[in-house]
Amino acid sequence: AAAHPEYIAMTFNDADTTYAELARKVNRFAAVLNGQGVKKGDRVALILINSPTYVISFFAILKLGAVAVNLSVGITGEELAACLINSGARMAITLDLFAKNLYRVISKTSVKNVILHSVFGMEKKIPLTEGMPAPQIFSDLMAGAGDAAGPDVEVLTTDVAVLQYTSGSTGAPKAATLTHANLVASTTQSDKWMGHEHTGNAAVLCVIPFFHVFGMTAGLLIPVSKGYRMLLLPRMDAMDILSMTKMLETHRPISFPAVPSLWQAIVSLPDETARDYLSSILVATSGGAPAPAALHDRYKSLTGKRMIEAYGLSEASSATHMSPYPKGGPVGSVGVPLPDTQAKIMDLETGQRECEPGEIGELVVKGPQIMRGYWNNPELTAAVLQDGWFYTRDLARMDENGFFYIIDRKDDMIISRGFNVYPAQIEEVLMRHPGVKDAAVIGVADRMKGQAIVAAVALKEEEPPDREALFQYCREYLPDYRVPKAILIRDSIPRDPSGKLLRRVLRENAS
Repeated sequence: AAAHPEYIAMTFNDADTTYAELARKVNRFAAVLNGQGVKKGDRVALILINSPTYVISFFAILKLGAVAVNLSVGITGEELAACLINSGARMAITLDLFAKNLYRVISKTSVKNVILHSVFGMEKKIPLTEGMPAPQIFSDLMAGAGDAAGPDVEVLTTDVAVLQYTSGSTGAPKAATLTHANLVASTTQSDKWMGHEHTGNAAVLCVIPFFHVFGMTAGLLIPVSKGYRMLLLPRMDAMDILSMTKMLETHRPISFPAVPSLWQAIVSLPDETARDYLSSILVATSGGAPAPAALHDRYKSLTGKRMIEAYGLSEASSATHMSPYPKGGPVGSVGVPLPDTQAKIMDLETGQRECEPGEIGELVVKGPQIMRGYWNNPELTAAVLQDGWFYTRDLARMDENGFFYIIDRKDDMIISRGFNVYPAQIEEVLMRHPGVKDAAVIGVADRMKGQAIVAAVALKEEEPPDREALFQYCREYLPDYRVPKAILIRDSIPRDPSGKLLRRVLRENAS
């Protein structure tokens, strides 16, 4: 804002906001929050889509030295209550569309103030009982606040900036405690990896939700640190491809951080159309889930460039590994550790022996982007953080050249007839079948085998295969001990907002 006040900070619904305007609004909202008693160290829950309200709220909270509690708009009921209780959030900022979800559980939490971004006027339909805070309207609060200088608060690098909630494989929500230093380190690592300087007020397509750590770093923090223009899209949905392509065509962004399903939606367009939409992209980053080899091949055939695959976690403020830029890495690899990041593979039996190249074990990482620990959970923190090394619970291997490959989640590994079976290897084969749209594999208790392999598949509408054809395909490309015992046909496969498989949801319905 100081160096380039005239640069466009964000574009939303065809409305532009300059960095000077954004700075004024952030300071104004910080004054609003301060007036409502929010002080350093207080937790404020954000339950918002990608929008100017999120951007303004996020930086206003951080300027006060308060803590942004990043919550997915998709969580409801007991999970939402558990996150709010665990964080001790005293205020929540959300969209009126999600207000009912909040108010259903608010009495169980410490939330005393609610600020709504009202779009549909739904706040008028919320039945309030005694003790419930009446919702305040974001636009009214902003209109009633005068321009103010930035808050006079000393914020240290060691102060907590964000509580990033993640359920992992267990389903029990836990919050990665991220400091200001963690966020700055992660932002700097990824930015310097790409090495783009003097790019001016270039645009970034912000589809990944900011409440997800990938979106927060790649879509919000890096663009603001560079003075880029954030093209804000409120929905991360491959079905909403019209909004994405309009932004690609109109604003010609140089960066598009996305999950594989979004990339697939773009590259599936006719050649000339897809090539035109992708022509401005200098940094094509894929994360959140493995990108299939066919997607890499298609992108390269359209653009002549390599897609950059990344690996990260909420506990690492975003990325720990990335493919070399711009040449990329071996297909299937998540690249090599980012600057100042150490990584190694530890054996599954003891967790103390470093594995040889090619051997599968647990990925452990160390670096300035790694969280302080899990909020209010010292036992779990002690289990995953040892001498500064974070045990990711992801199974991985490293090749002779130092490239890392994610195999599966440690918690998802299936032991069948004494063999270690990795669901992702079976899913990869199923996804190669021309009639399969999506697939997930889990293990269920089996008296004879220990665990039986069960596959759930979603089929393409055109010429869907029957079960026997799928079994035959598996027998052709998999060793016998990896062939599923059962194949279930489903309309869709459960995934989180980043596109990551939710195998635990399938396990909950294993019967």
